Amino acid sequence: MTKPYPLLLTLFLITSLIISGCASKPDKMIPSSELSQTQTYAQRTKQLQQKKQWQLRGKIAFIQKVKDKKDKRESASIAWQVDEEQHSQELNLTSYLGVNVFHLQSKGNQHLIEVNGEQYHGTNLPFLVYELTGFPLPTKALTYWLKGLPYQENDRIILDDTTQLPSSLFSDSSNGLWKINYSNYHVFNGIKMATKFSITKGDLLIKIMVKQWSLTDLTTD
Repeated sequence: MTKPYPLLLTLFLITSLIISGCASKPDKMIPSSELSQTQTYAQRTKQLQQKKQWQLRGKIAFIQKVKDKKDKRESASIAWQVDEEQHSQELNLTSYLGVNVFHLQSKGNQHLIEVNGEQYHGTNLPFLVYELTGFPLPTKALTYWLKGLPYQENDRIILDDTTQLPSSLFSDSSNGLWKINYSNYHVFNGIKMATKFSITKGDLLIKIMVKQWSLTDLTTD
């Protein structure tokens, strides 16, 4: 497969890692004086597990250190929709000019990615994403990590002593150690959700700022 990511990165047209502020408001901004423990981690986990459909919108940035060269920096708007019960997702990355530069649709173990007007199919999503973008993006794990939930049994979560909300997560996988830092919690659909993430693995740093979370039950009585 010929890698199209040099053109993909050009289309991003981003020369800095400035991630813009929130345009959409959450249910409630949480002042630091009120960010105290109102539920246990187990209670929050149970609440999140009942939300089978969720969406987020925001900004994502990739910074990769290159030895003896200037760091490689790219960023884009992100829109991500996941249906956990149907095992489906749709992920879009868009340049600041509104150009869709990366589109992913998944149903079960079948994945379709569109980049630069070309379509690519595969069953190994991490490999496919890396081949097309040049960046590792563990989308399956991130559907858990962004909610502050473990993806693997050996994932280790550190909770804030006061709030009992996730402050960091460590995941040791076959391709290295991932670390996720969480901050800037807001309330969305009655749940405290982090809106700023710093995700590191080796020389790669991924930053995500969520403008809006939407979490809903798949079915209601």
